[in-house]
Amino acid sequence: MKATTKHNIITALSVITLMILAGCSGKRTEGNKAGVDSTHTREYVAKISLHNPERALAIIDTMEMNKEAKPYEINYMRFAVYINGYTDYKMADYYGKQVLKDSLELQKDVDCHFTLLNTLADINNSNSQYAQSLQYAKAAMEVARKNNRKEYIISATEPMALSMIQLGDKEGGLKLFAEGKDAIIKAFEKQPDFNNANNAYSFLGNYMGSLLSAKRYEEARKLIPDLLYVTKKLEEVENSVEGFVEYRQINTYGLLMSYYDATGDIKESEKYLAKIQKSKLAGMLFVESHVSDHYYNVKDVKRLAEITARIRKNALATNDTISEFFIDYVLNNEKFISQEQGNYREAFAKSEVINCVKDSLVKRNNEEEGTRLAKIYETQEKERLLTEKDAQLSKHKNIFIVVTIMMILGTAFIVLLLLFNRKVNHRNKTIVSTINQMMEKEGELTRFRLNEDANNVNPDEMRLMQSLEMLKGDKAMDEIATACGFGNAKAFNKKFYEHFGIHAEEYRKWSKNISEQDKTDIEEAKHMKDSFIRNMSHEIRTPLNQIFGFVQLLTDPNIQLSDEEKRQYNDIISDQTTYMTRLINKFLELSEYESSDEPLPRETISIDETLSIVQSTVPQPQAGVELTFSNKSGKDTIETNGKGLTRILQCLVGNAVKFTPTGYISVECNSNEDGYVTLTVTDTGKGIPEGDEERIFDRFYKVDSFVPGAGLGLSLVREIAKRMDATVNLDRTYTSQGSMFTVTLRENTHISKNQNIKDKTL
Repeated sequence: MKATTKHNIITALSVITLMILAGCSGKRTEGNKAGVDSTHTREYVAKISLHNPERALAIIDTMEMNKEAKPYEINYMRFAVYINGYTDYKMADYYGKQVLKDSLELQKDVDCHFTLLNTLADINNSNSQYAQSLQYAKAAMEVARKNNRKEYIISATEPMALSMIQLGDKEGGLKLFAEGKDAIIKAFEKQPDFNNANNAYSFLGNYMGSLLSAKRYEEARKLIPDLLYVTKKLEEVENSVEGFVEYRQINTYGLLMSYYDATGDIKESEKYLAKIQKSKLAGMLFVESHVSDHYYNVKDVKRLAEITARIRKNALATNDTISEFFIDYVLNNEKFISQEQGNYREAFAKSEVINCVKDSLVKRNNEEEGTRLAKIYETQEKERLLTEKDAQLSKHKNIFIVVTIMMILGTAFIVLLLLFNRKVNHRNKTIVSTINQMMEKEGELTRFRLNEDANNVNPDEMRLMQSLEMLKGDKAMDEIATACGFGNAKAFNKKFYEHFGIHAEEYRKWSKNISEQDKTDIEEAKHMKDSFIRNMSHEIRTPLNQIFGFVQLLTDPNIQLSDEEKRQYNDIISDQTTYMTRLINKFLELSEYESSDEPLPRETISIDETLSIVQSTVPQPQAGVELTFSNKSGKDTIETNGKGLTRILQCLVGNAVKFTPTGYISVECNSNEDGYVTLTVTDTGKGIPEGDEERIFDRFYKVDSFVPGAGLGLSLVREIAKRMDATVNLDRTYTSQGSMFTVTLRENTHISKNQNIKDKTL
């Protein structure tokens, strides 16, 4: 059955937050009490935020300028508009955190405080930040308990249960849902207003979706009457949100259709399909997605192809072909259709297209993140203008300090990365990065100089900045010192060294002679820095999220866990900690090997013992994959660095195990025509694409970005080989499926042609 849990959670969230402003205390703003424009109220902003979010933000800006509301209320309204009008959860998350900073004012408004925390829990859940979501949900529940608000306690149970399920505690999450079900229905019956109706439906809808995802169909069947009851009751609730009832009905029919699809009752499933198709909202994308799920689940290829074609046509018309929705409901459906029709070549082509769209989606998300940051900076600038009208000069100084600190930190990070690259001399790199820092600082100061009051700038610093440009020419040092007001060259040199850390003559030399290779190395270092941040942050953040989430569960006194659950959670924490330790150790190991050019010491080692060590320390291959080690070189020992050779083979065999689902992995020791000993690691895995023969040895480069790892293994192999006077290459003469890596150990001893060949399979 096609998974729909995430879709259900997200659609539920979008409606949970529709009336977030109206769901607070309902207090009118200070501006409205004072008799200003009646549109400057929280209620009016809530009303127009769905259909005219730009005007809502403009009103909020005006209210802020006129001080018609408290700072936390301003940010709270922005938080709600980005949810209601733009469905931009990241921007909403930012402004929600801004509201939390004003905790003293916020705590006085219990409704807003709880709604904010609970909605932040929902947002982080939809963004897969489950540990953070659990933390917000617990904070929301604490607010509810402190103020004895039983309806809020039940409401906070929902994101807490969803997060626990996603963190692996399926039993605990479903138990919370089951315990809160009756209570939330009673709260709705006691006070059948919009908020309680919305909360009850969201709770039951997510409970139903979680049961279907867990394949607990008997429990899901028992929940159907309650879900239908609340859906029916929604028609009797007065609300101002157009299409609310129809939206919830479609979602209910979709859940029931998924249930009957999974249990094989196609007749009952098609009954709800007919209701969906007769709805006023028929034809909308989210409705089409429910219908598409049904045809996918029952494998009705013909109708699935028809609706997929409609969704594709609509996506092309709206230029929405780079989205998770397009991947799920167009490309994946087309791939499924091709597979069902036996057209595997076309299905493979669709897989390639899916990967390309995912890459484009990542790039677009990065661009959107920049746009969000720009909006945040714009808002912050407006706030500064309101509070610092008489401090324009001070504002420029603060910006200069921030930019300078960021520049210094960025340059320092680049220098640290450049230390890993032995192609550039350590001293040269330090001086080049220092000079670049000085040049950038000179440019920053020049831009600010027009707006700065000269009396507030250090005169010596101004004169030293002026000397930087003059040192690029051929004027004598005394002439430069006199022109900049230092009296003589000795005094000038002293000030220059105290300020910049290098002598003026040295700066002159290097500013004239920075080579193109240095510039190339700097660009490479920037690329390395970006790759490092992207790969390492992802690889470390993922296990950290899991570790944090399970530690929260284990240390929360309000959550009762069995001994078996505690053991499972501890095992997960241990596994993720081990993974992070290995990742960091590999990075440090690479750094250690790159820190020197000295050859590694040679020793006499046993080839068979080395192969045995590698065999006992590499991961076991998947079931059905044969892993063999053999020595066909005719030699028992060899002169080389044993530790380095063992590490090279561990990395190569480890990669082969990771990428070989079927077939075999073979490790052989041979001798070539020149008498050198060679070791080959051959597999029948995915292979290496054409053109990537050398790129795979680059630091952080990964052929498949979806496979765990930081992309350091082959870089480590290449660095160790250099220190051993050995070579490691991808052997393109091997044309069968998979890949072959060859390690050539440079040794001068030749093998006699008549010598017996020894073959020992370990």
